[in-house]
Amino acid sequence: MDKFVSREKVVCVCQALLDCRVFEAVGTKVFGKDQKQDVFRDSKSALYRQSELTCPTVAHTPMSIPVKSTRTSINADHLHTPATASLSLGPLLDSLNMSCLVMLCFPVVEEVWREQTLLRLLNLMELPLLEGLLQCSQTPLSHRLNTLTYSHPDLIYSSNHLDRQILKAFRDSQKDEWLCAALDCLDLLPDQPVVELSRELPPCFLQDQDSYEQLPYKLLLYESLAKHYNHTDRPPLLPQHMTDIYTAITDLLVNAKLSLALEALQLCLKLLPPTCRDELRRLLTFMALAADPQGIKLDKEMENRLAVKRSFFRAILHNKALSKDKEDLMVVFMLSNIKEIFKIPGALHKGVSDKLASLAEGKQPDLTGSTFCQQVPSRTYIDSSRNITKQELLALLNSIHLNTKISTKERKHQLGQFYQAHPEIFNQYFGESAVNVL
Repeated sequence: MDKFVSREKVVCVCQALLDCRVFEAVGTKVFGKDQKQDVFRDSKSALYRQSELTCPTVAHTPMSIPVKSTRTSINADHLHTPATASLSLGPLLDSLNMSCLVMLCFPVVEEVWREQTLLRLLNLMELPLLEGLLQCSQTPLSHRLNTLTYSHPDLIYSSNHLDRQILKAFRDSQKDEWLCAALDCLDLLPDQPVVELSRELPPCFLQDQDSYEQLPYKLLLYESLAKHYNHTDRPPLLPQHMTDIYTAITDLLVNAKLSLALEALQLCLKLLPPTCRDELRRLLTFMALAADPQGIKLDKEMENRLAVKRSFFRAILHNKALSKDKEDLMVVFMLSNIKEIFKIPGALHKGVSDKLASLAEGKQPDLTGSTFCQQVPSRTYIDSSRNITKQELLALLNSIHLNTKISTKERKHQLGQFYQAHPEIFNQYFGESAVNVL
């Protein structure tokens, strides 16, 4: 290459190649087990080898980035100096667009998805506050702790892990949609209820049986899931800080703007952490099947739809700012459109593609017509908030003072209340006559 390549850029390229599985870290032995590295190490002791996979498949990434592979071997020793880094990576960098790789590192791609999702939401609805939404894709700590053992089976007691594997094998061999959906949800439960349930199921249940023979054990599955998700201490899957979005979506539904409500809901779910989004998809899929009136009878005294509502709706959405009717309306809409709500809107796809293309070319994307907010210094924000609040208080005081529809006594009472809360504004408005007014 003609231009000098900094060490930082080379490391970023190598990280992108590692993420894309073009090469992989050579495992090191820790307690007798191979430990794979997810972060590229710029170290003499780090070794890497050609990977057999050239096209990544990442569950939480909504797009794949095909990368051309070469036969060049990469060793962190070759990055000891910027000069040797440029020399050893020359053949590889000739076949790859460096700026594209740098810009398309997974964290950058995810950030572009978040940004474009919020911009599209602002196109569809008016949101009074964006605070909190920018971090909504981060997995809550409690949720990360709950899923830690599921992603690292060696952290689970061997007997518990065996129970999970037996149920997983049974699920993979099943054609019954109801059973598959229930067992998919069971994957996300803690060890104790899973172990208790698996040991209550007789071996004959794991063999071919007709639906009638499986009925009591299906009910056991349902009861285990209902007990887990109906727990009052469990936070809902739709987080509290997105209340304004839920309100806007329910307003669209009330006004029969169903297509806009669907797209807004798709965008809302795209903002969820990947693990939360996956759990929501699994649970809604099971709920839709369990609520089928032609399915197995879940409760002797009520129809399936009401039983599912009582057991699971709270686990989906429970927000004090929304009425119970609006919560139910939104969850029912989600169940009615289960095959659509997790799709990505075409407008969002286009926005992300355009932004990534601009970044890969090293250009500043044109945001004309799509920017709805501008970042300002905190001092400017505080001053602006103070001035607007002052103007609104003066307007309120003026409306009380000039209101001819209330009696003199009532006006004096309201002015007295205003003075107690905001004496500075009151004195500024009335000046020297403030004492006479009270």
